[in-house]
Amino acid sequence: MNDRLKELKKAIFADGKLTTEDVARIKAVLYDEEGMTRDKGDFLFEIKNTIRPVLLIDEFKDLFVEALTMLLLEDDTSPGEIDESEAKWLRAKIQSKGYRDKLDTRLLDNIKEKSINFPEMLQYKGMTARKFEACLYFSRYLTILAVVVSILSSLVLFVKGSMVALQTFWLFVQTLFDGHDEAPQAGHAANYEDLLVGFISSVDIFLFAMILIIFGMGIYELFISKIDPVERKVDARPSWLQVSSVDDLKSSLGKVIIMVLIVNFFKYTIHVEFDSALDLLFLAVGVVLVSLALFIAHKGHEH
Repeated sequence: MNDRLKELKKAIFADGKLTTEDVARIKAVLYDEEGMTRDKGDFLFEIKNTIRPVLLIDEFKDLFVEALTMLLLEDDTSPGEIDESEAKWLRAKIQSKGYRDKLDTRLLDNIKEKSINFPEMLQYKGMTARKFEACLYFSRYLTILAVVVSILSSLVLFVKGSMVALQTFWLFVQTLFDGHDEAPQAGHAANYEDLLVGFISSVDIFLFAMILIIFGMGIYELFISKIDPVERKVDARPSWLQVSSVDDLKSSLGKVIIMVLIVNFFKYTIHVEFDSALDLLFLAVGVVLVSLALFIAHKGHEH
């Protein structure tokens, strides 16, 4: 900014208001032999954003629109149109105070009328549309309900799974001290199956609790914000926590759901009685399908 602009700026901001004489002095500086420059454009925006709107006289408003239109449309590099550099500069100046005022709108309308083109970044939406979009964007916080409920549900399932595991362990302790004088093999077989079913049931519950944790954390990262402790330790971040899209979340949930189904399949096969070769064939087909599911999930993870 040259010395004349600095002196003029100091004089205008001293009393915080504009007069007709001030506008005449501004106009003389803007339209000197150097012509309009970015520094002078910055100076105009600084006056507009510093002086109270009610103190901006009509003479200044007319000069503001006229001079900036000249700066953007009567330059040597892109006469008659707004290039990318000019559009970015104008957008930054308008957004510097966080909103578009009436004088900004008047400037944009004048440029739009006289320019050959009008860049997309200078297209401003109306107040109603912006307020609606703000409300729409804020609605993402509704997903916090799903996050909180998922985490609380996983806590309940972890407690339930622990209770099932402890009950099964207590059954094992009782088996150690109970005698099996009659039909010991049958007694031990029954106890073994009870223990197996109990521990498998607890694993099944734990896996579903993990699904709820993954779902809750994934929804939070997708809709609310990245989790800071996870971001600070990216190298040590588990793969199931790397959720950058809905597809990543579905993939992580799908792998755990497959494990839940496999555990349930294993649990139910314990109670099945294989009385014929066809029953064994069905079991073999089931094992092959489970293996195929694991193979596909592994290949999908590598991809």
